[in-house]
Amino acid sequence: MLFDPNPKSKREDLFGREKELEEFNKSLHLNERLIIVSGPRRIGKTSFIRVALSESKYPYLIIDVREIHGVYGSVSKYSLYSKIAEFLTSQMRLSKKLSSIFLDFIKRIKIFKVSGISIEVIPTKRLPDVTVLLRSLDECSAENGTRFILAFDEAQYLRFSGGVRYDEIIAWSIDNLENITIVVTGSEVGVLKDFLKLENPESPLYGRYRHEIVLERYTRDKSLEFLEKGFSELSLQVQRSELEEAVNLVDGIPGWLTLYGYYRGVRRLSHSEALTAVFSEGSKLIKDEVTRIIASSRGRYLGILEAIARGARTWKQIKVYLMYRTGPITDARFTELLTTLVKYGLVVKTNNEYKIADPVLEYLVNSGDL
Repeated sequence: MLFDPNPKSKREDLFGREKELEEFNKSLHLNERLIIVSGPRRIGKTSFIRVALSESKYPYLIIDVREIHGVYGSVSKYSLYSKIAEFLTSQMRLSKKLSSIFLDFIKRIKIFKVSGISIEVIPTKRLPDVTVLLRSLDECSAENGTRFILAFDEAQYLRFSGGVRYDEIIAWSIDNLENITIVVTGSEVGVLKDFLKLENPESPLYGRYRHEIVLERYTRDKSLEFLEKGFSELSLQVQRSELEEAVNLVDGIPGWLTLYGYYRGVRRLSHSEALTAVFSEGSKLIKDEVTRIIASSRGRYLGILEAIARGARTWKQIKVYLMYRTGPITDARFTELLTTLVKYGLVVKTNNEYKIADPVLEYLVNSGDL
């Protein structure tokens, strides 16, 4: 159902992304080797990737890089291989068997063992390089007459690599492996671009062809259509004025629209209760990640966010408020802080004006609970 708050895996549950799915599938069928999927938080990138890869009929791995970083503190070879083993285990439990390409891969690489319905990393003093795994996947794919898709969800966390140069590995794969497509996604769009350095002549990825797909917010009409269709699935009549208010408040972000629909349609809360729950529970969801991002200069970052939340829009207006709030600051330092908030996707810049990207974050800032 559309209002399921969990990541989607079927096209019928993924609303409004037909054009992007077609674009993704075309890129795969053209054997393109690097696809970048980006967009703000809660835009539905994970759902999009799951649906797109499921429909592709190609064998694939999806690696949640943010989760690896959260568990291990870095994305070392061991943590990456452990995540691969976890994904393979989930696939085996889902279908009770693995595809021939996965079985060939496990036998060839010899760092995984199958135990019952689980796959584990075999303890060893020296793990093979990531390039060895990728070459084995490429060879298995060629022998099975297929293409293999390796997706790194929230790939900007690959910069916490534990000494592994993932940008170099991706570039090497593009240059040498004919049967592998690497997909990277990122919600911290500026940080992802900084990691990939696609426009930097000194970067390993400079000059490599990539296909970029940007997932945008829903338009107002698309947001209303989404809510109407979701409530229709639940056979629930909701007043148009309530739908319009919800759309106005959450600003086309699919994650928050879905959560509103879930509270209103599945949990059967009233309109006002559902909106309150979205902003209250949503604040809890994003508080930790925002706190982490602003930790290095908390007072000044909060001052900038407060300025924008209270209506400051231009560089000068925001700086004046910040100096009133926290004291003198150089132009260079202020610009650095503001640019960082944009890179992490907390603030967006349009026509030299700034606004907070997420209405729930703006609510959190105004509540004084950040």
